[in-house]
Amino acid sequence: MKNPAVLWVAIILSLILVLALFVRVLSLDKQVQDLSQSSGSAVAALEDALKRTQTDVANSKELAPGLGEYMTTIQLHAGKLWFAVKAANWELAEYELDELKETMEAAKRLNAEKNGVKISGVLDSVLQTQMAELDKSVKSKSQSEFQKSYDETLSACNGCHMEAGYKFIHIVRPTAPPVPNQRWEISGK
Repeated sequence: MKNPAVLWVAIILSLILVLALFVRVLSLDKQVQDLSQSSGSAVAALEDALKRTQTDVANSKELAPGLGEYMTTIQLHAGKLWFAVKAANWELAEYELDELKETMEAAKRLNAEKNGVKISGVLDSVLQTQMAELDKSVKSKSQSEFQKSYDETLSACNGCHMEAGYKFIHIVRPTAPPVPNQRWEISGK
């Protein structure tokens, strides 16, 4: 090199640059440690929140209705549907049929299985077949078609009860209204 001063300036600038980079690396290392510690507490907070949520879900499952409660509600709406049709109260029949379908849909979401029978699948099948026929009979206001589809629906329900090991639950056409405090006939008739 012709000019040793330029060489020394280059060396000094290089040393300053290396020192600056070293300080920056130390600074970044500190930031990484700080982030690691803060994310560790954030992770712990998220884990605690997850545990609380899992506990809340478990508690809410205990409070939610089970399959038996849904089946009892289905039976109630089916009985009310029967008496609404018997009184030719088609508006009430449509309402009870909708309530019946709604309750069956809710029961499906339980994804219950009894003795190897997937209840949700059976309910889905009944909704698509027998309940669809009930719906047609109510919309056409045909009591004879209704009775036929109602009996087919009861047969499907009882078949499921048998398959699932609950043959002692056998549903039949109602002979008395399920609730004594409801008028079945249309007012003013």
